[in-house]
Amino acid sequence: MIQHQVYPLAKEKVIIDKTLEVPIGGTTFYFDIPSNPMVYVSESNGIIYVNGSSYWETQLYMLRDLKDEFTYQVLELGKSIGKNIIKIRDVLLGTDSKRHVEKRKFYIKIDDIEIGFYYNLYLPDGSRNGIIEIAPYYKHES
Repeated sequence: MIQHQVYPLAKEKVIIDKTLEVPIGGTTFYFDIPSNPMVYVSESNGIIYVNGSSYWETQLYMLRDLKDEFTYQVLELGKSIGKNIIKIRDVLLGTDSKRHVEKRKFYIKIDDIEIGFYYNLYLPDGSRNGIIEIAPYYKHES
């Protein structure tokens, strides 16, 4: 089994502002969003958006929390169906230096199932604050 580092939210120390319900491949994933006045997390039509103030690092911390929570839920899902994790990857797909965008893919592979999300990092560039756009996906390879 692949070794991974998960940073679970310390729920007893964190005030949960809201819980997002996101359907991915027939399963509903729940993301607890901690209260943070510097970052706003929302969901629209299955796409998760992270935006906030001029402090880009706080948005990246929120992204890390979402990835960790997602990883934990997929690991639990794998255990419940008796499947093993084959790999966990975060891959750079491309950059657009003119628009200040980094396109990435984070995924977990369980046997012949790939579950993850594509995400775009719209980097802060002086004319806009940074925004993170997350599009979950599920792929069953035959």
